[in-house]
Amino acid sequence: MFDALKATLHKYKKWEPLAFFIAGFSFDAFLLHRIDDPLMLIHQATYLTLSALIIAWDLFCEEKATQIPSWFLKIWAYREGILHFMLGTLLNVYTIFYFKSGSFVSSLYFLALLALLLFLNEVRPAQISKNFLRNALFGLCLISYMNILLPILAKTMGLLIFLLSIAVAYAILHFFLRFLKSRIKNRSLFKDVQFPFIFVITLYSLLYFFKVLPPVPLSMKNIGIYHSIKKEGTQYKLGLTRSKWLFWQSGDQSFEAQPGDRIHCFVQIFSPTRFQDQLTVRWFFKNPKLGWEPRDAVPLNIIGGREDGYRGFIAKANYEAGDWRVSVETTDGREVGRIHFEVTQSSDTQPAEVRYEYR
Repeated sequence: MFDALKATLHKYKKWEPLAFFIAGFSFDAFLLHRIDDPLMLIHQATYLTLSALIIAWDLFCEEKATQIPSWFLKIWAYREGILHFMLGTLLNVYTIFYFKSGSFVSSLYFLALLALLLFLNEVRPAQISKNFLRNALFGLCLISYMNILLPILAKTMGLLIFLLSIAVAYAILHFFLRFLKSRIKNRSLFKDVQFPFIFVITLYSLLYFFKVLPPVPLSMKNIGIYHSIKKEGTQYKLGLTRSKWLFWQSGDQSFEAQPGDRIHCFVQIFSPTRFQDQLTVRWFFKNPKLGWEPRDAVPLNIIGGREDGYRGFIAKANYEAGDWRVSVETTDGREVGRIHFEVTQSSDTQPAEVRYEYR
């Protein structure tokens, strides 16, 4: 039975890195908690350190700058799988956090970059080296970690914090290169190590400056449209009139307006402990001829730390029938979340029955 298993594993050995990568992706899916959980941050730092050591030791072996102890050879044979497992785990964490932190469209850009690197890693064209691809994946994990860690430590976010994240990641690369060059004397490391980092950091920066990189460590937990909102003690009382059959809507996304009604947008945003920042809530109306037109921009100051996220609302009294959109954005224009809804003038003389949700 053992021989048969061994033969099967040998037959599909080329898929071993992919299997370990998928396992790493799945491993942490059930363990993810708060983005600012110290144990999770330590866990990520540990995986990054171990990944860097495997990459370095593998390069040393290629250049015959070191030898693997005989007692470690069996484990070392699985180094590629172990490395893919750890990178898969890290990318699982970052993919989920980035997906939570931005609107669906923004998150797709990060997922597309990840999918491209994974695809190239598996097909690996002859002109692209193994070292380039795995170092690009490692570089993506490193800059993603710094882009989460530094806003948590600074308790705010913005362009300065992002640039500092880039600088810290590149400083780590610099010391990593010095460590490699201390053992590898006769080989240029630019193509296999330095250039992949520069490539990923450049792409990452472009996503940021084009305002499509999701704004971690913030994440939208809930956004909805309601007829009325009142705070009662520690809870918000949200009034809605939609049919129970429209259970997929968040509040009254089919907003039937009575005279004197105001549109209330409720938001629930998670941010790390003691994190403080200002967001902007933007209202847009879809002009049938001119498309989306900005109508209002209202500042919203958030304070982090609450497990279920910061809660607040914005009310609008001046509106017209048609399609509307509310976008919640950071001060640098990156979208945390959005909601679409339609306003119609109710033909009923009697107001619809109001039901209530509590948040």
